[in-house]
Amino acid sequence: MKFNEAMKANFRFFMILAVTMLGAISARAESYSAGGANAYVRSKDYQGLLHYATAWTNADPDSAEAWSYLGVAYGIYLKQPDKAVAPMQRSLKLNPNQAPGWHALGVTYIELKKNADAAGAISKAIKLNPNQPTYYNNLAVAYAAMARWQDAYNALNDEKDLAEKLDTAMVWYNLGNGYARLEQAAPAVAAYQRAVKLNPNWAQAWTNLGTMLQWGGNVQGAQQAYARGAQLGDPLAAQDNARLQQALAQQAAAAKSGGGRNGLDAIINRQAKENLEIRLHNEGSLNINDHLP
Repeated sequence: MKFNEAMKANFRFFMILAVTMLGAISARAESYSAGGANAYVRSKDYQGLLHYATAWTNADPDSAEAWSYLGVAYGIYLKQPDKAVAPMQRSLKLNPNQAPGWHALGVTYIELKKNADAAGAISKAIKLNPNQPTYYNNLAVAYAAMARWQDAYNALNDEKDLAEKLDTAMVWYNLGNGYARLEQAAPAVAAYQRAVKLNPNWAQAWTNLGTMLQWGGNVQGAQQAYARGAQLGDPLAAQDNARLQQALAQQAAAAKSGGGRNGLDAIINRQAKENLEIRLHNEGSLNINDHLP
């Protein structure tokens, strides 16, 4: 009888202990949140974000959000994509309906040069949320890295449909960057022109417009765009304009020596290509502004 009573007492003790432990674990898990993680993002304390997200995953290993922040800390902010894939995948296994999560994984795969995997992940993000233009831009990046030029161009055209609906300077600017990377001068110029119409004081958009006007052979328009970019404070605009003047001088020298027209145009085009490869502002790819849960 006494043995049974002792067993019952022990059982009650262990039940109380288990409930207490579960309560403590729950309280620890509830002390973490997206708001807490975002505070580290806003202060640009990315090591702090890493420690916070790691502690969150330890306190609540079944939280997709916790694993997502851990992956983002590694992949987006600390530039350690090799450490980001596993927590991102775990987050998506726990909750596969995260468009930003699939996009972040895709961007991470691009950084790792796993472009087929990137295209697959970003395509899933688009399926979940077809109204995010950044997804199409980075899908084009992945396709271009595989030399799937038509697929990349088609992705940007899909983004263009969204740009027309949203009609913001940032969307048009990013789209222009996408077309520029594919060396598509005409649609890039149109996108940049819309961006500067919506935001006439955007220096970098004027600079990139100048580059693609030069690429397309509109030297006068390029000079005007570079001048506007320089006036608004972009040092790259003045540099690109100086390089254009050098190219024009080379063109004039070639003309005097009897160079053919195709060779003269090639000088200007080559200079624009160098501007694009060296100086193109890259806000339009690997955008980090839409990765958080």
